[in-house]
Amino acid sequence: MPSMRDLVTQTGLPDNTPILRVLSGLTWHVLNPLADAEIGTLGALAQRTDDDLLALPGFGPRRLDALRAELRRIAPGKD
Repeated sequence: MPSMRDLVTQTGLPDNTPILRVLSGLTWHVLNPLADAEIGTLGALAQRTDDDLLALPGFGPRRLDALRAELRRIAPGKD
């Protein structure tokens, strides 16, 4: 399974890209725990492991799956 860094790199977007600008397919259920942890850019997200994210209050496996799916969706060359 690719790391968060790998998924962010595959998007081809700069690390300073705001998450809210590019991950529009995510609900507040996913975005709020990230914002509460001050994870607001793709670079900040890339520095986290799955375990780091799962340790966030209100962020469970389904939310991690949704985040990973959205990163794959915005990567160039994906259908």
